[in-house]
Amino acid sequence: MRKLKLLLLLSTFSMYAQNVELKWAERIKTKGFVSILGGKDGRYFTQHKDDDDQLVGRIYDKDMNLKAEKVINFNLDAKKYLYSGAYFIKDKIVHFIQEHNRKEDKNYLYAAYTDMNLVTGDKTYIIDEASEDAVGFGTRNISPDSTKVVIYNELVGRRKDPNTLNFKVYNSNLTEVILDKTAILPIKSKNFERKSVQVDNLGNVYVLAKVYKEKEERVKDQSDYYYKVIVFNKEDNPKEFDFDYPNKDIESIDIIPGENNTLVCTGFLKILNSGFFGKGKKTLISDELFTAIIDCKTLTVSSSKKFELEGLYPEKPKKAEDYVPYKVREIFHRKDGGSVVVAEQYKLVVVTSYSQYGGASTRYYYYFCDIAVININSKSEVESVSKMPKYQMNAANPSIISTYFDGVTYIVYEDLEKNAEAENDKETKRSTKSMFSSSSKNALMLMTVTSTGEMKKEVIYSYKETKIRPRIASSMVISPSEILLNADDQLGVLKISK
Repeated sequence: MRKLKLLLLLSTFSMYAQNVELKWAERIKTKGFVSILGGKDGRYFTQHKDDDDQLVGRIYDKDMNLKAEKVINFNLDAKKYLYSGAYFIKDKIVHFIQEHNRKEDKNYLYAAYTDMNLVTGDKTYIIDEASEDAVGFGTRNISPDSTKVVIYNELVGRRKDPNTLNFKVYNSNLTEVILDKTAILPIKSKNFERKSVQVDNLGNVYVLAKVYKEKEERVKDQSDYYYKVIVFNKEDNPKEFDFDYPNKDIESIDIIPGENNTLVCTGFLKILNSGFFGKGKKTLISDELFTAIIDCKTLTVSSSKKFELEGLYPEKPKKAEDYVPYKVREIFHRKDGGSVVVAEQYKLVVVTSYSQYGGASTRYYYYFCDIAVININSKSEVESVSKMPKYQMNAANPSIISTYFDGVTYIVYEDLEKNAEAENDKETKRSTKSMFSSSSKNALMLMTVTSTGEMKKEVIYSYKETKIRPRIASSMVISPSEILLNADDQLGVLKISK
C-alpha cells in the first residue's frame, strides 16, 4: 500500500490519494470545538468559541484560506440563554437559542439570522415555547431540500395518560408556520420507544417508533416487537405504516430521504430466535436487507422489497464481533435507476454489574465494524456486495462518512494503519481504544467502490506524519464531490476529481 507524503504550503497543506485531494487550513485558537455550518459557491462556513467565550464565525475560500472572521452576537442576555446550534439554509445561517424562564416555568426557543457575510440581524424570533416539563425541548430536523424545519418536544403523561408530541413545521426562513400540532401517537401498546422524527420537502412529519407487543398481541413465529411509521400533516387522521416480518426480527431500521419526494424505510432483518434451543448462530446474523419506499405526495408505499445478501459475514463466524448487526448509513441513487446502499456493522452492548452491597455499575461497549456497499440495479436485483473488514470497539473516532460521485462510492474512515494491507477478517487487526493504544498507529483511510463492486482502499495519510485527527461524526458532506473534515481546531476539505 502506497503511503503519501505531506506537502506543506504556508498555512495549508495537502495530501493526495487516488483522485482525491485533502487540504487543511490553519489551526483555530478556540476553547472548545469547531462546528461546520456548511458550504456554498466555493466558500465554507464554520463557528467556534474564542478565549472570551464569544461565538465566532469564519469563512474560508476553496483553497482553505481564511477570508473573514466575525463575532456573532444576539439581541439577548448572554447569561440567560443557551446556544444550541445552527442550520445552513440557502443564503443564510439560522441560529437556535434556548432560554429557561424560571418565573414562568417555561422554555423558549429563539431563532436569529446571519447572512453570507457573517452579519447578524438585529432581531431574534420566538419560534417555540413549552413548559419546563417538556422532554427534548428544542429538538429539530430539516427536510432533504432544506425548505422545511420541524421543531418538536414531548410531554410525558402521568400514570395511564398517553404522551403527547408537540411539533411545528416552519418554512426555511422560519417566518411561517406550515403545521402546528399536538398529537397523541396512535399506539395501543403502553411500551414503545420513539426513535426519530423527520420532515419531508412537503412539510409532512414522520415519526418512527419501536412498539413492544402486549401479551395478547404476540403470535407464534412473530417478533415480540414491530416498528411503526406515523405520518402527520394537515389532515385530521395520521397515516400509519407497520413493519413486521414473519419469522424475522428487525435488527436495525431507519427512515432516509430518497429522490423525487420519497422516503425510504430500510434496515436489516435476522432470523427469529424461537424455540428452546433457538436456531443456532444464524439468528445472530443480519444478512437480509428490506426497503419500503413511501411516496411523500400520496403517502402510500410505492414499492417494498427484501434482498438476501451474501458475503456480509465470514463463512464460519466464531468471535463475538463476527455477529455485529448491520445498519444502513446512506442510500445513493444511480443515474441508471439503481441504487447504492452503504451499511456498517454497529452494536451497543450495555452490561450492568451489581455488588454484594447493593451498588451497581453500568458499562457501555460500542462496536463499529465491517463496511458494506451493496449495488442494486433498476430491476431491484443485487448486482454486487462489497465488504471491507474493519474492527472498532470503543474507538476514539468511530464510524464512517460517505458520498457518491461520478458512479463511484467514496467512504472515509479511521483505522489502524496496519489494516491497510488486510484483505479479510483474519488479517484485520483490532483498533480498540485502551490505555496502551496510541493514535499515531492509526491512519485516515479511503475506500472506493465502483458500480460493478470493484473495491479499493488506500491510506490518505498516516497519523505518524501529523497531529491532525479528524472527527468523522462532526464532519459533513458539502456536495457529492466535497467532504469537510473537522479536526476540532482545524478544518480540511477533501475534494474528489473525475
